[in-house]
Amino acid sequence: MKITIEKDVFAEQVAWVLRCVSARATLPALGGLLLEARGEGLRMAGTDLELSGETSAGARVEEPGRAVVPGRVLGEIARSLPQGVVRIEAGASETKISCGSAEFALRLLPVEDIPALQFVSQAPGGTLERALFQTAVGQVTRAASRDEARPVLTGTLVEADAGKLMLVATDSYRLAVREIAWKGPSEPVRRVIPARALQEAARGAEGEGELQVLLGESQAVFAGSGRRLGTRLIEGEFPNWRQLVPGELPNRLRVKRDDFIEAVRRVGILAQSGSPVRVELSAEGVQLAAGTQDIGQASERVEGTYEGEPVTVSFNPQYLLDGVQAVEGNDVVLSVRDGQKPVLIRGADDAGGFTYLAMPIRVGG
Repeated sequence: MKITIEKDVFAEQVAWVLRCVSARATLPALGGLLLEARGEGLRMAGTDLELSGETSAGARVEEPGRAVVPGRVLGEIARSLPQGVVRIEAGASETKISCGSAEFALRLLPVEDIPALQFVSQAPGGTLERALFQTAVGQVTRAASRDEARPVLTGTLVEADAGKLMLVATDSYRLAVREIAWKGPSEPVRRVIPARALQEAARGAEGEGELQVLLGESQAVFAGSGRRLGTRLIEGEFPNWRQLVPGELPNRLRVKRDDFIEAVRRVGILAQSGSPVRVELSAEGVQLAAGTQDIGQASERVEGTYEGEPVTVSFNPQYLLDGVQAVEGNDVVLSVRDGQKPVLIRGADDAGGFTYLAMPIRVGG
């Protein structure tokens, strides 16, 4: 195999596919990247058996061929190369990589050891705008659990129906829901996709245009702009999230999003060792407070428009921040029934696209 390719293009290919490769592979080949020169381009692929990624880019192919290169080392090399044209020559047991006066020689891994990447092609699917998908994934996956004891909660529920696609995640302490436009079949499809896979698919969906999505029985595939990512689905029954979202709530605060975020950050400095931030909603706006006897106290008032009876609710400050930061627009609306019920967080001008629900912390006394 002999090819030449622009350094920035090569480095971008390596970096993206490398995110699908195991950092602590039990098999050496699972830590490798497959480089395949064919036609007028370079195909690169890798997998950790849960996540598979491949990308293609234009290159000058002098001699077609395939080689498997140690992934992490190749990633470091690709990042460090000087600007210019990268030349890759692979023989039977070694590949040489050069750019400018920099030269590297790497031992190859056996091509036959790397698993064949299989991407589902016949499955319910559709397309959506990449920018919308990226935003929605960023808003929702922050609420997914990191506790492998309940695997289904480490995933994101994807519900596709005629004209819309819902993304839902919860770790049982908070819930995030986003609806986006979808061009797909009218029959409903319901899948649970690992949150990590959605995040990687979103990273690969940069730029304008549409992203193709296939939702198979055991695998989901995201494709566009020469990139394709496949992921295993998570088995199990996702919670009935719709029954968790309350209807109209009587107490509503509208506040400047950025002002509220900065105030929670400042007051949250003294929310140490799991202590909450206390949120007092009233006609004067919102009063934030936190602290412990051992460290000290902090408080700050943020002006806002309030409708309803005075309510005091306590929250994990990071969970509260995650919800408010995910809101689009200048103003955010916090709605609540009482101090023991979840707060509903939405954008003031949002027509229902994004909803975040945060459970309160019950404080004794």
